[in-house]
Amino acid sequence: MPLMPVLSYLLLALGLSWLVALPFRMPTYWPTHLVAFSVEALAVLAALALVPALRGKRARHLAAALAALVTVLALGDLMVRLALNRPLNLALDLPLIRALHDLAIGSFGLWGGLAALLGLFLLPVAAYGLVLRAARSVQRLGRHPGVKAVALLLALTGVTVQTLQRERPDYFGTYWPASTSAGVALVSQWTQYRELQTSEPAFRAAEAEDSLQDIPRNRLLAGLKGADVLLGFVESYGESALTNPLYAPRITARLERFAATAEAAGLQAVSGWLVAPMAGGQSWLAHASVLSGLTIDSQQRYDLLTTGNRRTLERYFAKAGYRTIAYEPAITRPWPAGGFFGFDATLTAGEMGYAGPAYGWKTMPDQYTLHRFEQDERRLPPGGRPPVFAKFSLIDSHAPFTPLAPLVEDWERLGDGSLFRDLPREGGDPEALWQDTGRIRLAYAVALDRALAVLQAYAARHADDRTLLILLGDHQPPGFIAGDTGSRAVPVHVLSGDPALLRPFLDWDFRPGMIPDPAAPRRPMAAFRDFLVDSFSPLDDRRIAQDRTAPVELDAARQSN
Repeated sequence: MPLMPVLSYLLLALGLSWLVALPFRMPTYWPTHLVAFSVEALAVLAALALVPALRGKRARHLAAALAALVTVLALGDLMVRLALNRPLNLALDLPLIRALHDLAIGSFGLWGGLAALLGLFLLPVAAYGLVLRAARSVQRLGRHPGVKAVALLLALTGVTVQTLQRERPDYFGTYWPASTSAGVALVSQWTQYRELQTSEPAFRAAEAEDSLQDIPRNRLLAGLKGADVLLGFVESYGESALTNPLYAPRITARLERFAATAEAAGLQAVSGWLVAPMAGGQSWLAHASVLSGLTIDSQQRYDLLTTGNRRTLERYFAKAGYRTIAYEPAITRPWPAGGFFGFDATLTAGEMGYAGPAYGWKTMPDQYTLHRFEQDERRLPPGGRPPVFAKFSLIDSHAPFTPLAPLVEDWERLGDGSLFRDLPREGGDPEALWQDTGRIRLAYAVALDRALAVLQAYAARHADDRTLLILLGDHQPPGFIAGDTGSRAVPVHVLSGDPALLRPFLDWDFRPGMIPDPAAPRRPMAAFRDFLVDSFSPLDDRRIAQDRTAPVELDAARQSN
């Protein structure tokens, strides 16, 4: 038996099967896991060597196309798991390509970002070319009887080892050398696609169920007594900020200072938890879940929501006589879906009059966003204007977490934000930062601390007994920052100078202070819309009168954190 053809085939088969399996084993704490061999690749190469009908050009190109597709799935799954803490769903995640482009450019600059994206694009192209050449060699080598025997033996060995791994998981200990992840990925994407085609009827049925629409207009949100309601989503603020030892000391200390500042300003605070429908990114899904009262955990469900007729939270506020407005500094392109939500006004980045510099991906500091709202909507006292329901997307703690705008102590100086041009940026270069996981985690903690410091200063300056300020995280940070946690919970802080406005949150298992009880119930974000509207829509006119006159003090027995 000629030795060289057999050795050539062995090198090709083992090398290619290792390359196919490798992306599915990353990242890992066990280096030995990276030495694995794809059973599917061994089977395809054996077929090319053994079956005469598969020795033509068409079979080579088909094998190369499959390799390129598997590369796309492997890379996509790896990035989605790292960023969003979930597997890839190709049918839903294709729209994220634009978000990936924006984040790459914002993090690494135009040319650095384009180079990174080009590298990602070239990987499946390289896989196609490599497998095409290898398939041609395998077809040629397959004419040798010894190669045919080795090809069949390798394929059978891979199948046998995979069977043993499945039936006897303890046989190989912590090292599983056979991988069928490529086949599983292909089947999984097809299955998810088929499931998506049948999900719309169930979503539309859930969308149509809405008990809030029966609340009479004169009782709708009457328990708020005309107070302004401000809803701020804090980027990447999840439970890990309060539990991971890398962040908890700093963030807990910040929340304690926040509570002291609020108390000095005549405010009281209560805190609890909500559970986001996702983790790591796609903030708009969390926002949509809170506003719609439906669990929006994928782009498909978001698209279904924004093409339907669900009455969202701000529409109920509008029906109750509120002016509704959204501040969306992260939106830099036309936003057709924005019309669905029904705010009286939606200000995106280009409409907020900001004349200062961008901070990497972040178009403007949160401090400017909040200042602009106060200048636009609350310069008149409550009696001279309708009450306001405002929704903010707060982005200071968005990746890549640096650079940061300095906190301006005198808010009157903010103007159109042009003063930030003359103030030094804080934090390092994101290109260097993102080469070191430890530095990324530190930058995250610093950025989140800054975001909360801005809100601390804002609450002390602008919240009062005619304000209900609700601050909540949108989702956990990416997995490599959050750590080994399956939690999707986010903190929720509610502040007001009127204790009566906080009573429903206490009844919903929140507790006084700025630090949530770790053992408190964790309800889904989708529950928030109905809770808020129901809680502040009294069942009778007598209750409305009581709420307007009765003093309420937070239960002293529940004051401790």
